[in-house]
Amino acid sequence: MVGRIQRRWFVGFVAVVVFLAAVVAGMPMKGQAAGVVWPAPPHLTTPSAVLMDAATGQILYEKGADDKRYPASMTKMMTLYLTFEAIHDGKAHLDDIVPISQNAYNTGGSEVYLDPREKFTLKDMITFVAVHSANDAAVAIAEYVGGSVGQFVKRMNEKAQELGLTHTHFVNPDGLHDPNHYTTARDMAVLARDLITKYPEVLDYTKIHDMWIRNHTFDVSATNNLLGKYPGMDGLKTGFTDQAGYCLTATAQQGGVRLISVIMKDPDDQSRQKDTTALLDYGFKNFTPLPLLKPGDPLDVKAEVPDGVIESLSVTTQVPLAPLVPEGTKADALVRTVEWTPGLKAPVAQGQQVGTVSYRLGDQQLLQLPLYALEKDDKAGFIRMMFRGLIHFVTGAVESVFKRL
Repeated sequence: MVGRIQRRWFVGFVAVVVFLAAVVAGMPMKGQAAGVVWPAPPHLTTPSAVLMDAATGQILYEKGADDKRYPASMTKMMTLYLTFEAIHDGKAHLDDIVPISQNAYNTGGSEVYLDPREKFTLKDMITFVAVHSANDAAVAIAEYVGGSVGQFVKRMNEKAQELGLTHTHFVNPDGLHDPNHYTTARDMAVLARDLITKYPEVLDYTKIHDMWIRNHTFDVSATNNLLGKYPGMDGLKTGFTDQAGYCLTATAQQGGVRLISVIMKDPDDQSRQKDTTALLDYGFKNFTPLPLLKPGDPLDVKAEVPDGVIESLSVTTQVPLAPLVPEGTKADALVRTVEWTPGLKAPVAQGQQVGTVSYRLGDQQLLQLPLYALEKDDKAGFIRMMFRGLIHFVTGAVESVFKRL
């Protein structure tokens, strides 16, 4: 009787264990994207497009992002970048009078018909470029800031390399067609993000609908026809040539989230507007930030520096660690990967990059950000390293003994 009861108890116990195991097996483990459905992408006419989170650089959508394309007047984002860089470096000033050369006068294409006898400030020229996409103003700026168009274009390509625009090459500051003047949608998104992050004042110009000059006789009107139509849009740069098609790098902000969209080689302006609207709507309506870490706050893992005075360095990011995710996504649904710089050795400077952190949601790569040292770490001296080695040896020996017990 006792044996029969024991057998029944045992069988019941096993049944419970099997049931619980089945339940656990069916439950989502930490890091799995349980119940999270990635939003269906929008239907676009354009062959090349990118949608990017301006805060982190996270790519929410891409299509032909690395295909070689002609940027047309989106080139002028780099022209504006170098102009604001010169102003911030004190090499140029907004109230400087910019000479108008015969070369600028003869540029052609989209222009404000600059005359060498006119006097306009650098601020005026920036406005002409940002609002009306004026080629003549772009050339005048290049000559003034760079000394010559050739020197300015050289700097454009140097800056492209500095920013990681590995599939971009510039031949001029205005975007008029040249077969050796090319880029990709991804590179344009990266350039746009760097531009508005480092020089946000550019948006004060690109959001202008129109302005009057020459005693109110000439209307400098915006080429971006979505200004005033799409909520929160304040930039950034259109482009068109027969070879490039209709292009637009746009940016808009809604609810504290700023997105950057790039459309290249659309067949007409209506398609360009429609695709840009669909792309931005896709981002704003389907994704929300998931705050994980504020810039300057330490991550919950540390960088190991074996030969440093501090063996374990606190690390952080320089931008908010807040990936955009589908509504309802929880932090424990993300899979985090931390990779340290191989062979990291002291000395380590404060702010030095020491690794990267990346996050995935199911099969979707969300973002990857550099990790930086929160403090400096000098190289440890011989005596410190000797005692450290002794401590590690003793600790290892003790752990080995306990494992055998």
